[in-house]
This record gives sequence, structure tokens and C-alpha cells, in this order.
Amino acid sequence: MKRISSQPGNLMANRRGTLQPAIAVALLAVGAAMALVLNSLWKDAAVVELRSAAEAAALAAAGEYLNEARLDPRTDEETLAAMARQKAAVVAKANRVAGQPVQLNAAFAGDIVFGRRVDTPEYGPTFLQTDQGANAVEVRAARTRAFGNPLPFFLGGVTGQSTGDAIVSVEASFDNTIDHFRPVAGMPVPALPLAILAADPAGERIDTWQQRIVQRGGTDNFRFDAETRRVIAEPDGIPEMELNGVPLNTPASEANVVLLDLANGLDEMQINQQIIDGLNADDLQEWNGILPAQQPFNLAGMATITTPVQLAFEEMIGQQRICLLYGAQENLRVPGWAMVTCQGAVAIRILQVIPEANERATIVIQPTILTTRTAALAQFQSVEDEQQNNSWNTAAQRPQTYTPNPYIYKVYLNK
Repeated sequence: MKRISSQPGNLMANRRGTLQPAIAVALLAVGAAMALVLNSLWKDAAVVELRSAAEAAALAAAGEYLNEARLDPRTDEETLAAMARQKAAVVAKANRVAGQPVQLNAAFAGDIVFGRRVDTPEYGPTFLQTDQGANAVEVRAARTRAFGNPLPFFLGGVTGQSTGDAIVSVEASFDNTIDHFRPVAGMPVPALPLAILAADPAGERIDTWQQRIVQRGGTDNFRFDAETRRVIAEPDGIPEMELNGVPLNTPASEANVVLLDLANGLDEMQINQQIIDGLNADDLQEWNGILPAQQPFNLAGMATITTPVQLAFEEMIGQQRICLLYGAQENLRVPGWAMVTCQGAVAIRILQVIPEANERATIVIQPTILTTRTAALAQFQSVEDEQQNNSWNTAAQRPQTYTPNPYIYKVYLNK
């Protein structure tokens, strides 16, 4: 009988035994490579999430620092900065990175720092930490091993690294040297077609913005509750002013407020639409799409606040809006109409609307602090933009120097 050798079978078995460790090593290497790729993508996603949280916190801190409470002389900026840091920490915690809420240290020298960005001869642009007169806030957000909250990685036993670090730093600046306002990305300018008497050169009238608000000669009977969004009959340290329209067939010069013809023809329905919605590009097309904040310009106005317009203002009680100031005025042939020279913008909050006889009304307002993306800063005006903005009115004169606006700011993230 012929014997059949079993050596080939043994050889195949030996080969299989030899390949199994090699395959295992190869799979391990592939798994490690995949883990490294996944960890890199995981970290990149975490950095994006962390940056979004830090940006939201920085914008929240800036907004809280610019609280209207700073219009009360009893409020100090250290208190506002402390409140702003707490606000930023709350906003950051509402965001998650790698499944965990973002934690920020809200102490004075912690992760949320206010200061001023200044130019120094030796170091160039430098951030100086201070709560007084700040114009920027830096937020540092981190998930690190040093702070005990690192990012967990995949297959740490295979890659040799079970955790990783992610750190971002963002800065938000705020500026109130406003050149003009312009609707942006479908967002109208949050402004009313309204102007308030700025001052009386003769010094005889006391129902002016200068006397009632700047000189704090107004009453203080109301406050706005931000939580309930209601006006409450309690003082808040911020002066108030009564805007008094005139009855029908009365000269506009007797009023201290006018409704402005911003492409509305002083038509009630169009005025009401602008009161509710703000000013869009069509409303400002005659002025090349902008609303000047400092240079003077002339507009027709109406000092009679009729009942339909009063109702529109009632809908705006508690809301923040921009309005203009006016100085010189000339009565027109139509009773209650005037040509006024507007110069300067302020932010107000409507507190009360009091209807009176013969289409007359009194509107109680107080100053507020408003931040808006529609504000265009003086520091960013190019020569081309200057030429474009001045072309809408040959009488418009761009100011040689810009006066900071205590009521309106633009907040933006530095790149």
C-alpha cells in the first residue's frame, strides 16, 4: 500500500499559524491609524465647538458690560464687568464641547478679561487689562489635562494617548464712534422715524434732550424690568423726558418732537410700518442707503402725533430704538409741519404713551444703551466709502473729529 504523506497539510497549518500574528499586527496598525484620524477629527470638531462657545460668551460679556445701568451715575464699571463675566460664564455653560458643558473661570483674572486695545511704540497693538473704560473683552476657553477636563480620545490604549487638549482665545471689541447706520443682511436699522429737540440756543426751553437727559433735569418715575419685559413705576437712576407733540393746526415749533419724512411722505400707515419694523434700504434710498449718525442733514417733519401713530408707539413700549436729534427748524405752510436739521443719534426706550385731546400725545422716554450690527464705525470708513456716503447730499459735512456716542455701540469679533 502506498503511503500518503501528511507534510503538505502540516505545512499549510504552520503557514496559517505564522500569518495569524501578522494579520493581528496589521489590523492593530490599521486600527491605530484609524483611531489617530478619528481623534484628529474629534479634536478639530471640539475646537470648532469651543470657539463657538467662546465667541458667544465674549459677545454676551460685551453686551452685559454695555448695560444701560451705566447711565446711572451710581453704577461703577467694576460692578458692570463682574456682572458681565458672570453672564459670559452662564452663556458658555449652555454650550457643550465633546458632550460636556464649557466651564469658564469668572474671576477678575480668570478666563474672561476686560481691557483696552492700545498701540504702544515698543510692542505695537497691546491688550491692557482693566475694567475701567474697556473697549474689548478676551475669553479663553480650554479643555486640557492641566485643568482636569481634557478631551477623551478613542482607543487610547492603542494610540498611547487617551486624552487631548483644546484651547481657543477670542476677543470681542465694542466701539461707539459711529459714522452712520446701514441695513445689513436683511436686518433693518432699529430706528424710529422720530427726532427729539436737542437743545435751545437761547436757553429758554427746558424740554430738550440736553436739559432733561444730559443735564439730568428729567423725572425718574419708571424702570424697565428685563426679566418680565415690563415697565414698572419705580425709579432706576436714569432720567426721563416727555416728548410733547402739538394739537392739529398748531405750529411745529411748539413741540419738542417731530415725526420724520424718511421716504414715508409723512403718511400714517408708512410711519407706523417704520415704527414697528425699523428702517430698511428702501426707506433710506434717498440718502444712498444710510442714516447719518453725526453729520447734519435736513428733513421735513410733522409734530402732530395722530391716534393711529400713538397706537404704533404703544406697541413699542419697553423696546430699544434709535432716534435722531434736531436743532434748527423752520415751520412749513402746512400747520404742524417743519423743516428740521437733524444731527446726532441717540437710543431711547419708550416707557409710556399718553393720548390727549385734538390728536395730541405725550410720549415718556428714557435713554438706553443699544448695540447694533447696522452701525458703521468711523475707523473703518475708506476714502471710497466717504465719497459714496457724501454724494447723497451736497450739504452733508463729514465731521473732522467724531464724538463717541454714549448710547449706541457696535460689538464685533476681532479676527
